[in-house]
Amino acid sequence: MADSRIFQILEAIQRKCSANFSSKTSGIDMDTKVEIGTVIEPPFIPYGCVSFLDYTTEHGPTLGRYRMLARFEIYLYVGGGDVSERIQGALNLCSDVIESITADRFLGLGSGMLDDVMCDFTAIDGDKYGLEGVGIGYIEVSTPFQSSTGI
Repeated sequence: MADSRIFQILEAIQRKCSANFSSKTSGIDMDTKVEIGTVIEPPFIPYGCVSFLDYTTEHGPTLGRYRMLARFEIYLYVGGGDVSERIQGALNLCSDVIESITADRFLGLGSGMLDDVMCDFTAIDGDKYGLEGVGIGYIEVSTPFQSSTGI
């Protein structure tokens, strides 16, 4: 049995995050370092996790169609010797991940699965949350799409 559309999108986002960005802005290899699910503390640095946030439905453009918006969140953890280095690392890794995600606006799933992908992000110093020496990048990914079933 095939996975739900939402889980397929979640897996596609995880694959886009779990890449080698060594030759990109961040210079960080995230291959095999991004998991599905959310953690309170990263088990190692660098590390990333991707999870489902929420899902909304509204009436579509025509009778019998629905418009949906599924949202996902990505946490990226990087190390750094001082606040500036941690924020720089988190911002650069977020930029690399967003570039990877938006390179294919259908996440490799085809246009029938979703209509687009959009990203919003921020970066903070983990010291504020008890994660000493860690920069945290946060990306919210929105994936609008339409269907006749509402899911």
